[in-house]
Amino acid sequence: MSLSLSHVRRIVEEALPILSAEKPVLEIDAKGAAVVGDTHGDLETSELVLERVGRGVIVFLGDYVDRGPYQIENMVRLLEAKISEPDRILLLRGNHETREMNMYYGFYDAVSRRLGSGAYGIFTRLYSTLPIAGVLNRSVILVHGGVPEAAASIWDVASRGKQGEDLEDEVVFQALWNDPREGLEWFGPSPRGGYARVFGRRALEKFLEASGCGVLVRSHEPVAGGFEALFDGKLYTVFSCRFYGIKPAVAEIGAGSIGFRYVDEL
Repeated sequence: MSLSLSHVRRIVEEALPILSAEKPVLEIDAKGAAVVGDTHGDLETSELVLERVGRGVIVFLGDYVDRGPYQIENMVRLLEAKISEPDRILLLRGNHETREMNMYYGFYDAVSRRLGSGAYGIFTRLYSTLPIAGVLNRSVILVHGGVPEAAASIWDVASRGKQGEDLEDEVVFQALWNDPREGLEWFGPSPRGGYARVFGRRALEKFLEASGCGVLVRSHEPVAGGFEALFDGKLYTVFSCRFYGIKPAVAEIGAGSIGFRYVDEL
């Protein structure tokens, strides 16, 4: 995909009002949903999902940029899909949709090198419009990271609103950064540092119950096989970037069921 600054600017500007109109936590009603984890510049995964998933909504859980070889192309392609089918293609924010992360992991440099030194600001405007999480059919929480320590429920996260170019609110930060750990009951320090925490079974169960939900589906961590179930199936991790030496996967959520398929086999 050959991209010019004018094309990228036009696509982002078309997407901004659509994304801005969405709530911080999306309330999604759908008979079926495909949920996609981190893509990190994996344009091939995004294209395959968009081409081959024929029914239901498609929810991308963030981390569209940094690390991979087609970061700009991946972001632009997903925005084009959003513009074309705004109610079907849902783009959540990941922890890499921030200025701070892009400075360290490659997206800022990629944009500056290919589109010009002043072009990066186009994307920070975009980040501030992305929803933080979603609730599918009033039963499944969809979020990039996990359970924040200071949030009673997903609706508490919603009350914090969307963020600016970085994640100013600690609750929202943890929703995009926290990781689950078996063998832990509540919360503990995270090897990621900063405000990030790890959370255990009781923290998850309390959060789900207060949210009126039964399952949480998230991404954020590359897992062997592309997907992983924790806490007796109350939490699932799905990862969709092929550049981590794993087969990228997609979660398929139907009426009362959650399954997984490999992207290349859709």
